Amino acid sequence: MNPTLHSIRSYLHDAFPERKSVIDGSLCAILASEHVLLLGPPGTGKSALVRALSQAFGGNYFEHLLTRFTTPEELFGPISLKALEQDQFTRLTQHKLPEAHFAFVDEVFKANSAILNSLLGLMNERLFHNGGTATSTPLVSLFGASNELPDGTELDAMFDRFLLRFEVGYLLRPSNFRLVLTSPDPTPPSALNFHALKQVQDEVSRITLTDDTLDALIAIREQCKDAGIVASDRRWKKSLKLAKAAAYLVGATETTPEDLVLLTDSLWHQPKDRPKVARLIGPIADPIGTKALDILDAARETVAKVDEARAKDPKGSMPQATQALQTLRDQKSKLEDLARSAGTRTTHVIQTATVELTKLHGDLARVVSQNLGLATGRATK
Repeated sequence: MNPTLHSIRSYLHDAFPERKSVIDGSLCAILASEHVLLLGPPGTGKSALVRALSQAFGGNYFEHLLTRFTTPEELFGPISLKALEQDQFTRLTQHKLPEAHFAFVDEVFKANSAILNSLLGLMNERLFHNGGTATSTPLVSLFGASNELPDGTELDAMFDRFLLRFEVGYLLRPSNFRLVLTSPDPTPPSALNFHALKQVQDEVSRITLTDDTLDALIAIREQCKDAGIVASDRRWKKSLKLAKAAAYLVGATETTPEDLVLLTDSLWHQPKDRPKVARLIGPIADPIGTKALDILDAARETVAKVDEARAKDPKGSMPQATQALQTLRDQKSKLEDLARSAGTRTTHVIQTATVELTKLHGDLARVVSQNLGLATGRATK
């Protein structure tokens, strides 16, 4: 993998805790020149993450918040008065969306029909119709954000343009919240200039797509159809670009079925359907990695229950916290057992899960130790 891209990825992981899947997915989308939807409440760092990604790759950046009163001029530029004098209706697009390499459109589903039609063409064909002429745009990826999914079917086409969709919530771990509170605004230390990005995208396109990956994709599609989860042929075909990008991110020269795990965030239509999609994809694409993530999810749930109990009764929750420490140790042992039979990429998944689980254990151990220290001090007095 390109060393600058590796540096950018590592920095973003550190700067945006609890956003690893969103970051890796967004990087894959950029490498595949696809679009990303971030779904979640205000104040979850969606715009900050997109700005940091844009800064990391250089190029022109455009950002705008849509309302039902937003005019085309705000996104696509004002009408040229000089052109009007010659009976031509064209827009001055400088510093606007048609000249952006990366864009962030907040409340994207509030677009009115005048904006929606232009957005659809720009996102899919990378064309902007200006004065009767279809002009190519340099857009790499558009990030849309919304607090909620659209109602009705009139915005289905817009929703389908986002190949990856992530639900972004508030931070869960107190230590991560503290980190965000005390850290400066994220600014990637290095940038992959736009020319270098194009070179990387060419390298991604040359990643070998293996028969095993194709067979796994077909099996996933059949499983999804049987479960009532339907995606367009276009979406399935584009998913292979994501698989190549995922392979590139881990330094591979060919894809494996494990690279299809990213489709978990491509195939759901409602956030509540994501676990169902994950259960369909995991056993086919990465059975060992799926088990590792299940163990990590169980560890997170264990700690969350202790946090809830501590909020209600700090002293009385200590026996539960102590038992949770043993549970976390057992879960870490299970991860170590899985690592013995894991492939290269699954080993990375397990290592990442182990790091987080170790941190969960360390945070909880400090809480227990502090409470025991306080109790010992009171007993001494």
